[in-house]
Amino acid sequence: MKKMMKVLCALVLVVSLAGAAAAANVTLKLANAGPADPEDRTVIAVELFRNHVQNKTGGSVKIEVFHASQLGSEKEILEGLKMGTIELGTITTGPVPTLFKPIMVFDIPYLFPNQVVAWEVLDGPFGRKLMEEMRKVTGIRTLAISENGYRHFVTSEKQIKSVADMKGLKIRTMENPAHMKMVEALGASPTPVAFGELYMALQQGVVDGCELPMTLTNNGKYYEVQKHTILDGHLYNPLIMFVNDKVWEKLSEDQKAALYEGAQLFNIAQRAISERQVQSGILNVTEKGMTVYVPTAAQLNEFRSVSQPPVLDYVKSQAGEQWVKEALEAVAAAEAKMAEMLK
Repeated sequence: MKKMMKVLCALVLVVSLAGAAAAANVTLKLANAGPADPEDRTVIAVELFRNHVQNKTGGSVKIEVFHASQLGSEKEILEGLKMGTIELGTITTGPVPTLFKPIMVFDIPYLFPNQVVAWEVLDGPFGRKLMEEMRKVTGIRTLAISENGYRHFVTSEKQIKSVADMKGLKIRTMENPAHMKMVEALGASPTPVAFGELYMALQQGVVDGCELPMTLTNNGKYYEVQKHTILDGHLYNPLIMFVNDKVWEKLSEDQKAALYEGAQLFNIAQRAISERQVQSGILNVTEKGMTVYVPTAAQLNEFRSVSQPPVLDYVKSQAGEQWVKEALEAVAAAEAKMAEMLK
């Protein structure tokens, strides 16, 4: 009997060591659809994440990074994350509704009045609850919610200052029904154009304008084919670092801790560099001749009051009324918290 117990203990030890060995050395692919420019905010933040994970785990976790859609578009990266063929990914919320519709709450126009409120909501109880529900539904876990940034209207001839200025304009949008309903509510004609064709479409006058984050307006040199922008911030677009949940569960506790810590560093760096590039972008496009208009509080309120209702109705029908209710309550609570801090 004692001999049998020794054999069983030996087998358990062998299995345990084999499991430890399997967890000890792993290579994870990280996909990013954004540019591979070494100065790009996400490239810099991803490198920080990669180095932290590899150093913290003594090299037992290696991260192979693929920028510039080398592993596919954002939609394809999302599909890879679900299947586990791609272990890690940094993508916007754009394609996520195909798998998890409640994420559409972030398509509500003028939802976040400023980044402080946005970060409070995304990093707080609502953001965690939403992304945990996504993990349960899709098998894709969120490590950090960073930012792609606020989107602003950019036009070729007519400077937009009020809702009335939107009337009759053909505005390029993504093929996102919520975005298209927003532009339509403001009196313009939403015109989907593939992003790869956008610069030429603006240059040739196929559309009268578009809506872009300032970093992209600057880095993509859209100031060469557009004359005006209004910093209305109609949409705040998150950039999320995801990991396949089954891959995550196979990691050791120390490896999970390293990835989580690295993701928080990625988040802080990416947000900070984003803001730096927004500010330098505003200065640069102005120097290049673009008119940058900052709307008044009254003008922003007009844009919000006109565009929100129809989009809210649509998002409720897709994401569910409860998720919309909780998102709006989270924003109100974050605004109240900020107001209290200013007293």
